[in-house]
Amino acid sequence: MNIQNAILRRISLLTGWLVCCASPRNLTVRVPAAARTLLAVRLCALLLGSVMLGPTLLAQTAQTAPLQLTLKDSIALALKQNIDVQVANINLATSQQDRKIARSALLPQASLKATEEVQRFNVQAFIGESITGLPKNIGPFQSVNVGPRFSTPIFDLSLLRKYQASGHQLEASKEDEKSTREETVLLTTAQYLALLRAEASVKAAESRVQLAESLSKQAHDLLSSGVATNIDVSRAEVRVLTERQALIDAQSEIESNTFALRRILNVPDSQQLEFLDADTFSETPLLDIPDPVSTALSKRPELLALLQRQEAAKDDRKSAAAESLPKLAFAGGWNEQGRTLQSMDPGYDYQVSFNVPIFTGGRLSAERKNAALAEKKVEQQLLDARNRVEEQVRDGLVELQASRSDVDLGQQRLQLANQEVELARGRFSEGVTDNIEVTTAQDELAHANDVEIGALYRYNIARANLARAAGVIEQVYLQQ
Repeated sequence: MNIQNAILRRISLLTGWLVCCASPRNLTVRVPAAARTLLAVRLCALLLGSVMLGPTLLAQTAQTAPLQLTLKDSIALALKQNIDVQVANINLATSQQDRKIARSALLPQASLKATEEVQRFNVQAFIGESITGLPKNIGPFQSVNVGPRFSTPIFDLSLLRKYQASGHQLEASKEDEKSTREETVLLTTAQYLALLRAEASVKAAESRVQLAESLSKQAHDLLSSGVATNIDVSRAEVRVLTERQALIDAQSEIESNTFALRRILNVPDSQQLEFLDADTFSETPLLDIPDPVSTALSKRPELLALLQRQEAAKDDRKSAAAESLPKLAFAGGWNEQGRTLQSMDPGYDYQVSFNVPIFTGGRLSAERKNAALAEKKVEQQLLDARNRVEEQVRDGLVELQASRSDVDLGQQRLQLANQEVELARGRFSEGVTDNIEVTTAQDELAHANDVEIGALYRYNIARANLARAAGVIEQVYLQQ
């Protein structure tokens, strides 16, 4: 905004200068016309450059400004820009058009038809033999027909069943779109949590580097005072290098997770990202779902989609059976017909058709059997999906409880590891022992850091997986 204001002020000043310089009445000193014209041209060039470069500078400023994202913001952005979600929306739009196509078969059809024909017949070829007195060829004859045509089904139960099936297919596509959204929410949440885990690992590694450097300085001081030995100093320096290497690995993990999250959010590489929920990684919010299994069976979009496809399969089976029933249709048209446009007279034709299939070579029977098999297939898929959903929910409950216990144990272990480092450090400074105990305590502290961070990540991932298994992940993470 500051750059934009500066550009506007610059344009205003240049415009004022241009007016003053271009008007001889505003000059107290006489300036030659050629010099005044040259000055005006230069000012015009500056004004034009400011106008042309202004949007570019603003765009560059907008690109360099980091996009600040919380977990909720990341999920909302993914649901808007993720490619899988966009493809699901396209599939839903395709199903909507398919339903319109199925409905059009039930509605009257109208068209405008215009033909002009010129015909000439070979009488002998047409009859099969020559007839005395008749010419060999007749024609040419010209005819012109112009007018509307229309048709409409009166009774066709198979078309009605197909239209009903298309409605269920449309509902199934809506549930598929919801399923894709939930998978995107889960994927975004998991990747965002992985990024927060990497940031927590960096903070822990930075703290351990500071501790290692402090202990290394302590070893040098104790060596100077004759309490420590050179090997103690070597151990401390090696520990500093080890912790620095761990810090580098943790920092590279942040970059890798950022790239993965950027791909999920479908944002360009030029857009800088800044993540704001680092402080919430250590939190362990509860997931309140009164009856997860019942909730999942009633809300999982995969189950709802299969229920709709089951209804569509039933309608397809009924449509195949209706192909054997009589069909009644009405068609006709009105036109102007004649040999030329000037000699045209009105004409019309109407017809009612009644069609009953008698023998189709086994096609209708095979279609009915295929439709029945397709219905049974969907029933089995629905049964398998129900069992799988129940298993996912029960596994999610067990995993959430186990991860909650891991978090408690990990925090206790980290507290004890810090105490161990302080005790070993004190014993080393008093000369009671060498720094082997210190390095051992540092190893335990590093491991305790990893355990605690892993337990927090496991809990948050288990919470997200359970919400996804219950079919409520979108409302849980977008309404928190």
